[in-house]
Amino acid sequence: MADVGGVAADHLRSYIERIERLEEEKKAIADDIKEIFAEAKGTGFLYHH
Repeated sequence: MADVGGVAADHLRSYIERIERLEEEKKAIADDIKEIFAEAKGTGFLYHH
């Protein structure tokens, strides 16, 4: 890909920023899911055998 006036670098930066934002959202969702499992376990819905 040719870099004309920084356009390629700008596109790459945009992709990286979008991926980083999605990774942050993914971590937040995973943390929320862990919280729900802990809550369910605390109320007796989930058991470890």
